[in-house]
Amino acid sequence: MFVEIDAASAAFAVEHKLPGLVVGIVDGGRLVHVTALGLADREAGRPVGRDTAFRIASMTKNMTALAILSMRDAGKVVLDAPLAEYVPQFAAVRPATADSKPVTVRDLLGHVAGFVTDDPWGDRVLGMSPAELDDLIATGTLFARAPGVAFEYSNLGYALLGRVLTNVSGERYQDCMSRLFLAPLAMARTTFDAIAAARGDYAFGYRLDGEVWSRERVEPDGEVGAMGGLVTTAPDYARWVGFLLSAWPARDDPETAPVRRASVREMALYHAPPFQPDGPEPRPTAYGYGLMNTKDPTLGRVLHHPGGLPGYGSHVLMLPDRGWGVFAFANRTYAPMSKLTPKLAQILHEAMPKRPAGAPSAALQRAIDAVVLAYASGRIEDVADACAPNLLLDMPPALRNAELADLKRKLGQGTIETIEPTHALAGSFTLACARGRLRVRVTLSPERQPGMQKLVFDVDGAQEGKK
Repeated sequence: MFVEIDAASAAFAVEHKLPGLVVGIVDGGRLVHVTALGLADREAGRPVGRDTAFRIASMTKNMTALAILSMRDAGKVVLDAPLAEYVPQFAAVRPATADSKPVTVRDLLGHVAGFVTDDPWGDRVLGMSPAELDDLIATGTLFARAPGVAFEYSNLGYALLGRVLTNVSGERYQDCMSRLFLAPLAMARTTFDAIAAARGDYAFGYRLDGEVWSRERVEPDGEVGAMGGLVTTAPDYARWVGFLLSAWPARDDPETAPVRRASVREMALYHAPPFQPDGPEPRPTAYGYGLMNTKDPTLGRVLHHPGGLPGYGSHVLMLPDRGWGVFAFANRTYAPMSKLTPKLAQILHEAMPKRPAGAPSAALQRAIDAVVLAYASGRIEDVADACAPNLLLDMPPALRNAELADLKRKLGQGTIETIEPTHALAGSFTLACARGRLRVRVTLSPERQPGMQKLVFDVDGAQEGKK
């Protein structure tokens, strides 16, 4: 499997003319594989190694977002409070329209504050000073539309979140990130100071114009690093990915991480309107807080975020329901790493054994046993006590029994083969029958004693005509 990962990464580097590339695979909270290819310094011929530092640009945003949630958990930030409560200068900003609602912290987290998409500008102003940000707030044309109208990806919004963190924590944004995350997670090689990082094992950024390579300037650290300033290594970033993934599944264990597991999971919920991302096979996606959420037909739920700066491209892709993640960094301007990580995830999907499903809840097991009994007897009335009040009304028993009889005629007797809980009140199971398989989906009601409110049968591989 890792040989395929290396080969796919090498082919991608050649196809996209990447000077250097590093790929990390995280499973079970650990960095289990690193692919390091090409050059970190073309002029000196220095290769990319396992510990070479890259800028990861907008992948910084999920760290910023989680810091805001941490402050919310501590009672220092209210997400639906007007931004001006935490950044007083913003009170002087003229609203987009006379009927606009105030911009809130939540609006900034979900990119619905009404600011214009600003990657080209934002990527060149990381070194902005506090005074320059104040001047921008005071005199800039901030609004493209009224807040809350539409999703529009905004670096400025996350720069303002950095100012929120500075003001409520009483320390520089960068120091706040170090205290909250970098130090507790032992991310010793992760920094916002790219100029200092460039004095060590650092991947310099490059651009290619026609056939001419040139080195991009190293953008300095500054007031707006919250939108995309991080520099990190594969081992360090794997600790961050492992920390995020440790929030799944929800459970009763004691909290041990820097931020509550529930707050990490909150980042992955849809908090903005769906949008169509770029890509060869675009799928509807929605933005959470610093993470994008896509439902992939093969991989399932995918959490991801790209990063791009002059000289760099990056992408992280996580499958929280499986517990593993893939990230890739390269040192060419806006390298399309979001095209590589899905390919690598597909290799992992095909090679890794499927994680066994958890045990069904007592209520779900009771419903499954009832369906098996009804299938055997041919009478849904025999399990009426396991049905929610609607089930026998929505499909009269005579019709349900006819359905059971037809399934029995096609498939014959069956025994439970697999059970796949979706959650405590829903799931599916498969009956292995004499002439095929029967997949059954059950949804329970939210009552003191949950009953079956929905029951769906799907025939798989019925062999018609056999007795």
